[in-house]
Amino acid sequence: ITVHIRCREALQNKHHLLSALMALQVVTGARGEVIKSKNDASTWKLRKGMPLSAKVELKGDQMLEFLDKLIEVVLPRMKEYHGLRMSSGDGSGSFTLGFDPSVIGLFPEMEVVYDQFPLITGFHVNINTTAVRNPSGRLLLSGLGLPFVHTRKPASETFQL
Repeated sequence: ITVHIRCREALQNKHHLLSALMALQVVTGARGEVIKSKNDASTWKLRKGMPLSAKVELKGDQMLEFLDKLIEVVLPRMKEYHGLRMSSGDGSGSFTLGFDPSVIGLFPEMEVVYDQFPLITGFHVNINTTAVRNPSGRLLLSGLGLPFVHTRKPASETFQL
């Protein structure tokens, strides 16, 4: 599992990335790694080597603990989340979940120290499985407790007179 936070405000002040790094460390329990830009982009005032984001790669027990916390605690607390669509995935068994800034406060470790962070940003969770295709990856993740939902068409589209 890779947890990634992109901090747009780090372009103006690289110290904003520190709060993203600390939030990652609180949520995952592992120290984050700073990702720097590889190219210049003058439209965004981006120079090569500027810090942009932070990521943590979780493996083994840390991965299972984070996934359990995400599935059992955080996702049920979200109002608008019902599960991953059956059509989600990249075709090779990997799934990515994107969360807005309000969701990071739903983690139990973050509830205590949420007010101490000056800047909270959204994050992405990329779940890489050993599956070759999406159905095998869905089977593995549903066995771990991640919900999948079927998207159904309204009756007016299905039946035509």
